[in-house]
Amino acid sequence: MSDNNDKELEEVWKLFQDSPEEIQQRRKTLTKAIHDDKTLDYPSTVKVTTALDEVLECFALGGQLRHYYRYGTYDVCERQREKFWFAVKHGGFTDNNKPDDQLTEKELNTRLKIQEFFRKRVLEDKAAGSSEDIWDQRKELLSNPFRK
Repeated sequence: MSDNNDKELEEVWKLFQDSPEEIQQRRKTLTKAIHDDKTLDYPSTVKVTTALDEVLECFALGGQLRHYYRYGTYDVCERQREKFWFAVKHGGFTDNNKPDDQLTEKELNTRLKIQEFFRKRVLEDKAAGSSEDIWDQRKELLSNPFRK
């Protein structure tokens, strides 16, 4: 156990001993990995205004009626509120379109957090299931679907 702690402390200590060139090289390597990794095709920015619009739409009369019609209850808009508070903490009011190599370490970490947030949402949606879990997709079109 203490061996692992010693190794972790050595790794942390190495981070403080790196020269600025090594730090820049690591940052370039990290941004290249983010840019080249196709599994990270999730949004890297989140706008507070968009999240607020989604919350207001959910709480509006139309959103509540739609949810009541579909599910038989009113919606507390937990998913939209979660996205809004995440956007307040990690997002902005405009899109930050700076190239990856010009971002600071904090901005890179924020982008990764945003991508992780959206990745987790997609995984939750997939885990919740859909109608494709029950119905098989039709391989061939029916010639006359409304006639017997």
